Parts: sequence; C-alpha cells; structure tokens
Amino acid sequence: MKKALYLLVVSLIFACASTKDLKQFDWLIGSWERTNNTEGTKTYEYWYKNSDTEYIGLGCTLKRTDTVFKEDIRLYKQDDSWNFEVVGANDTPTTFKIISKKDGGFTCENKANDFPKTIRYALENDQLIAVISDDSNEIPFIFKAQQP
Repeated sequence: MKKALYLLVVSLIFACASTKDLKQFDWLIGSWERTNNTEGTKTYEYWYKNSDTEYIGLGCTLKRTDTVFKEDIRLYKQDDSWNFEVVGANDTPTTFKIISKKDGGFTCENKANDFPKTIRYALENDQLIAVISDDSNEIPFIFKAQQP
C-alpha cells in the first residue's frame, strides 16, 4: 500500500511539472508594440504557440508603411534543452541556447555570435521586456500588448 501511494504521489508531481513545462512560455503569446522606438519607426513582435515544444515569432520594424527590418523567431525544445532561433538578421539562422528560465522570463546566449551574445525576455508589469547585449552594449526593447 505504501508503495502504491508513493507511486501515485510521484506520478502527480511529474504530471504537474510536465503541464507547467508545456505552458512555460505562453506569456509570450500575442501581439506586442514597442514603446521605446526610434523617432519615426514602429516595431512589433507577434508570438503564437505552434505546439507544446515550439513557439513562433515575427519581429518587424516599419518606417511609415515600409518594412525596414524583419526577423523570424522560433523558441523550440530540442531533446531536453530550449533554444531561441533568429532568422533574418544574418544570412543563416542564429541559435541561442536558453541558459536560465523562470516564470515569465528567460535568458539565452550564443557567445560565438558577434552581437548580441545574450538575449533576455521577461514579462514585467504587463510589459514584454527584451534586452539584447554583449560585454559592452545593451539595447532594451520595451513592448506593450496590442489590443485585439
């Protein structure tokens, strides 16, 4: 009887952990507009959940109606690790390994990349904060949720 109870408790713990793991990046989902843009531009990020192991994003900057920057972003789980992939900024995809994550935030890095080497995302006070950096430079991107 003790063994059965122990197995039930362990199973429940793993089930709860698995459910949390499947939703740990759901706070990214939605349409976001940058609030600290350069004069004359508008920057957006759009995120949706493709599966339990993949989130798809699009980042773009507009100057009037012209798209002056666009990148495809992907957050995906491979084996037991989560990765953040950016396509569009460079000729080939650039992958950053997530080195830490918490509820409503994560940090990823790719020390071999010129810039950025580190990317941090966090949901703080209903704002999506993304910071790209290397050892000497840091650029914050502050987004607010767009109304549907």
